[in-house]
Amino acid sequence: MTTMTMPSALCLQFANILGGSAEVVNGVCTVTRIRNNLQPLIQGRRTRSALAIAALFSFEDLDRHGNALNLGETVILQEEVNPFISALRARGLEVTALHNHWLFTKPVLMFIHWKSVEPPLLFAKKTAEAFRVLTTRTIHPCKSSGSSKSGGRSGGSCSSGNKSHSSHKSSHKSSHNSSHKSMSMKSGRSCGCKSLSHVSGMSRSSKSRHRSSCKVRASGKLKGSIKSLSKGRRLRSGLRSKYKKR
Repeated sequence: MTTMTMPSALCLQFANILGGSAEVVNGVCTVTRIRNNLQPLIQGRRTRSALAIAALFSFEDLDRHGNALNLGETVILQEEVNPFISALRARGLEVTALHNHWLFTKPVLMFIHWKSVEPPLLFAKKTAEAFRVLTTRTIHPCKSSGSSKSGGRSGGSCSSGNKSHSSHKSSHKSSHNSSHKSMSMKSGRSCGCKSLSHVSGMSRSSKSRHRSSCKVRASGKLKGSIKSLSKGRRLRSGLRSKYKKR
């Protein structure tokens, strides 16, 4: 049978440092901290369950020297794993497990466990410091075109900043296409190949001959440019050879 009592002053202090709520479960001081900035889906359904987005901490078996067995666990995003493990290890906390709990989550949710044997408040301070590397931005699942068919089984994650990046990318692409189109129109005007659709009283064969003539003139200009370029290169090459002989 599970017994619950009021948290001690030490337990409340432990919870305060960790930013969570304290309770005594089965005689153990247990603290729960919800990562409300994570808004994941499990198999296409939104979850707010503590089983999915919580961090849990506890201490027990306090000895006469003030040392206790301290345990920690939290939900974590894939991109947070390495920085968080480094932060824990830098403070002498032992990472004991990294795994998933749930399948078909968006974004992918991992769960990490760590422990120590030391004064509970010291463990709490170290853990609170390590938590500073975890994001506080709102993280929601990315929408994908195939989400309705896949049942929410892909694992992408998005923050509020990604939307503006996509908008900037789209704007840049649109600007590039407009610029390219403008250059093409200018090229056509320099050749004299204006649209003849508005010209009345001109037969179809006459319009066709006009367009063919325009293409020939444009081709001639291009060939002339290539010849001038080749001639200039030969002239420069001859000058270099002349100076080398001197």
